[in-house]
Amino acid sequence: MKHVILAEKPNQALKYAEALGTFKKKDGYFEVTTNILEGDVIVTWCVGHLIQLADMEDYDSSLKAWKKETLPFIPKRMKYKVSPYASQQFYKIEGLCESLTSQDVFIIATDPDREGEAIARYVMNQIPNIKNRDITIKRLWANTQEPEGLRTSFQSLKTGAETYPYYLEAQARGVADWLVGINMTRLTSITMQNMGINVGVFSVGRVQTPTLFMVYNRNKAIESFESKPFYELFAIDETSNPLCRFKYDRRFESKETYDAFKEEHDLKDEMTGQIDKVEVKEKQTPAPKLFKLGGIQKVANQKWGYTLDETLSIVQSLYDKGFLSYPRTDSDLITTSEFKYLKERISDYANIVDIQENFTNLEPRKRFVDSDKVLEHYAIVPTKTIPTLKDLSAFSSAQQNIYREVVIRTLGMFQPDFVYDETKVTLRCQDVIFKARGTITKDKGWKQYQNTEEKETDVQVIPSYQEKQTIQVKLENKEGRTKPPVYLTEATLGGEGGLMETCSNGLDDEILKKDLKNVSGIGTPATRGNIVKGLIDKGYMEVRKKKLYITEKGNMLCEALKNSQLASVEMTAHWEHELKTISEIGKKDVQDKFLEKIKVSLKEEVNNFDQQIKTSVSGISLESLQKSQMIGKCPKCRQGHLLKRKSKKGQPFYTCDSSTCEYILFGVISGKTLSETIIQSLLETHKSKVIKGFKSKAGKKFDAKLKLNEEYKIVFDFEKK
Repeated sequence: MKHVILAEKPNQALKYAEALGTFKKKDGYFEVTTNILEGDVIVTWCVGHLIQLADMEDYDSSLKAWKKETLPFIPKRMKYKVSPYASQQFYKIEGLCESLTSQDVFIIATDPDREGEAIARYVMNQIPNIKNRDITIKRLWANTQEPEGLRTSFQSLKTGAETYPYYLEAQARGVADWLVGINMTRLTSITMQNMGINVGVFSVGRVQTPTLFMVYNRNKAIESFESKPFYELFAIDETSNPLCRFKYDRRFESKETYDAFKEEHDLKDEMTGQIDKVEVKEKQTPAPKLFKLGGIQKVANQKWGYTLDETLSIVQSLYDKGFLSYPRTDSDLITTSEFKYLKERISDYANIVDIQENFTNLEPRKRFVDSDKVLEHYAIVPTKTIPTLKDLSAFSSAQQNIYREVVIRTLGMFQPDFVYDETKVTLRCQDVIFKARGTITKDKGWKQYQNTEEKETDVQVIPSYQEKQTIQVKLENKEGRTKPPVYLTEATLGGEGGLMETCSNGLDDEILKKDLKNVSGIGTPATRGNIVKGLIDKGYMEVRKKKLYITEKGNMLCEALKNSQLASVEMTAHWEHELKTISEIGKKDVQDKFLEKIKVSLKEEVNNFDQQIKTSVSGISLESLQKSQMIGKCPKCRQGHLLKRKSKKGQPFYTCDSSTCEYILFGVISGKTLSETIIQSLLETHKSKVIKGFKSKAGKKFDAKLKLNEEYKIVFDFEKK
């Protein structure tokens, strides 16, 4: 009997080999000796996606040219191919599987999620010996990379049939994204080019486009906002200690309506009022819920400015090291099993983050622990493996920040609640009711260590009033102005509670609203960071002081697509709901029906596109777009200007806009992306100041100056010592 275990990446495969027993490293795999699995055991690995959907030109070489008449391109049968950069490892896996028989077992041990399932199944589909033989398929489903947890998971493998529905959903998502992306990107780019808008490729996507529209719509709302004055009415008890402000609930749109209200109710600038009601209640606020991926992404963006994608990478790295649980989770709950081990190690966690032990909630509470509601993955929490001082010192500063934040959030589950007295007082002046609210902290509890950045308004310390008491007050009006909507950030767009997650709130259709709420918005927790990053890398939006701004190119694309269903959250709601249904039902015919709907919708979109775009692009300013992308004069021809572009991998480069000049300047040197300020300095003075953070081929970091040489290429200009 033979077991072949397929991991998602090399370091994951090593973790498996170490957990199972002793092993020998071979070329592309490990030979493992273990008493957990029978017979010969081989652990091999992918390097991310080894198999990808074929390009249009792989179906027919003539399709390499972008031509409108070839669209929509909808293959009768989707083709897949081995990724060129990873072909060596794929053929290694194929070779290891050549001798498998029906007596052997193939274990899918990629990440325990839909994408991990797809990575493995795509490989399996390309290996004839697995595809055509009746080989037993098992699935490792591990929320931790710790040795003990992995051994437990290997002893309780799922059947391949149990997780196959996740593959059906992931495959459908991938095919739908490919069909929409490749057709609409080509169609939009060609159409814009034909209209004289020749500024490169306009990438369009099933999820990325409605996400871009969220930023576009918010920016438009801010730009069109007209601030208006308003007036508020207060009654102030200046004789009390401390001073107390009572507020009337209504806002007045003008000074005239405010004055008329005072006159109507016979309100004087100074008058007597009566305390109608005094209500004092002790209240308790439990600690914030445990982190799901969107939650830690939101906090990290707000506290340290990490992008959503950066935070996922950091949490993933700590998971790979065995210190945090599985990152791509949409749950903020754990089971009683995790609660037990976390409770047993409270002191160890507390020492790491310098928290004094005051843990009073030592029994599971439904807010944090609910085994019945944890379906695939539990919340992000520390594992049983406690990092040593040596481990912690090897963490990057970002890893330390994230690990500490997760530990502190987890310990909050055991800490006392925040306890306070809330006082509400009602004051009557004539027949007008004013209200005041105040709080007094009794026990800071978990708040001693967690800053939730919650801002409370109109909260004060309330004097000891008695009901029926009369007091002298001064009436005061406070003038204010309405404020525009706030700019979105990565946190408020793609983090927990962000627009991508809560976009159902803005829908009028109750059925659609329910569909989108049931699937937690558009995209998945694991993909939202990459979607936001992609929109920034493609030049559709940019980050300034954490805020997201639509660029001229992004504005142009949104203007062009504003009449398209691709811009609508409604369409995405339908699709996300049906994608979830695929994995819930787990049948191929459900997937087929979904993809057929996508194809019909795509054909309609292509057929109607010309008319839609003609009515949309009238307000587009090509000149303003090109001007916004100009970095400086071309150093070679001295006639044209350099325009910023992005490669397919999102890396910046600069080209001359003169039709007679072919000058190109690359924006990434030795692993360092050069800022526009540095590029402008090179164009103006042909040299730069010392720049930090270059990386040599050996992986060592170094600092250096740059200059433009005689051929106007960027080269290093090392200082003489």
